[in-house]
This record gives sequence, C-alpha cells and structure tokens, in this order.
Amino acid sequence: MYAELADEIRRGIQDGTWKPGDLLPTELDLAAERGLSRSTVRAALTRLVDLGLIRRQQGVGTRVCAPRGDEGYDASIASMEELIHFGLATQRIVRGRSEEVVDEATARWLEIRPGTRWIRLETLRASLETGDPICRTEIFFDPHYGAALQGLEDHHGLITELLRNATGIEIDAVEQIIRPVILDEPSSEILCATPGQPALEIVRRYLSAGRTIYITVSKHPADRFDYRMTLRRQKQMS
Repeated sequence: MYAELADEIRRGIQDGTWKPGDLLPTELDLAAERGLSRSTVRAALTRLVDLGLIRRQQGVGTRVCAPRGDEGYDASIASMEELIHFGLATQRIVRGRSEEVVDEATARWLEIRPGTRWIRLETLRASLETGDPICRTEIFFDPHYGAALQGLEDHHGLITELLRNATGIEIDAVEQIIRPVILDEPSSEILCATPGQPALEIVRRYLSAGRTIYITVSKHPADRFDYRMTLRRQKQMS
C-alpha cells in the first residue's frame, strides 16, 4: 500500500499537481483521505525523501523539492528502491549475529568466494501494524563496513541509510534473484509456517562501484508475498 501512495505522490510532483516549494498534506490528512495507517503514510513519505523529491521541515511540514538539475527523478533509481521497498513498511527483529568464514556450500549459494569472512545476521521481518511474521532474512555483511550495523536493531529504515551515514558508501546497484524453494525447518519455526510448504527465496546483492557490500537472503511463505512489477514503454526521443 505504501508503495502505491509513494508512486501516486511522485506522479503528482512530475505532472505539476505539486510544484517545488508546495507543502504536501499532513500525514494525518493523507491517512484519513486514503484510509491508511500513519505508519504506511510515513513509509511512503520516507521513500520520497530518499529519492530527493520532498523534504521534511520540523514545524513547517513536508515540502516538494526543487529539481536538482540533471539529477531529477530517474527510473533506474526507482527500480532499485523497489528492490528494497518493503523494508520501510515492516519492522526488523534481529535474532542473532556472528562472524564466520563461509564454506563451499554457502559460497555457491551466495555466489561469493569460499573462505571469505562475513558478518552474518539472522533477522525476522514483521508487520508494523499487526506484528505478524512476514519473512526470515539472513544478512551477510562485509566486515570492512561493519560500523554501519551500529544501531540496526532500532533502525526501521533501509540498511543503505546506515551504510551511507557511517561510511559514506553509496549503494548504486542491487542484483536480485528470485527462486522457488521448500520452506526449511528453521524458517518455518520462525515464521509460524508449515515445514515443506512452497516459498520464495529472494537473494539481493547490494553493490557499490562493482563491489559487494552486503547480501540479503529472504524466505517468504508462498501465501504471504506477492511480487508485482510494472513495465512501462519508454517514449521515443525526437
């Protein structure tokens, strides 16, 4: 739901419904108008802040930003945000952390070199509104940038934000693999699901200048997740 609201506001900014300097309706007004929760509206606005389309001013409100020259809204940036979209509308629960050297099997699974050292985190994603479990996510983080994980337990936004703030590193590409799997025993126990039921495994590799900074592996029970994509035809340039 929050992604739809973010896209609606983005289109309104692009078509001039809201011009640079205009104030958007308040979170309360947007929530009331659309029958959404404030957390959903806040997630949509946070996404637009990350894209540089709006800014929040305490005591004033949420204002539309002026275009940034050639750095205006770009479809490729939106596509990358889609890959990490639902992080803003869920809560992350960190269940464990370790530092380990990956073996051959894990290296093949993640397409990384065996014998390399990674920080491994076990996390659960749950609904902000109901607390219901959504997916189990394992995070493999390059220990060179481990400082970015400070405060992860209390951070409800994107890990990319923590990375940028702690190290200055910007994620410029995300590679994604989606594949069907059978839900294993550990995942089913965490997710209150049935072992052996169909699930989707989503592997996302977050890169900066071609280097893998971290990898996430999420398992979603098949009945709790839809992946929806819209392909738009590009206008021909004259």
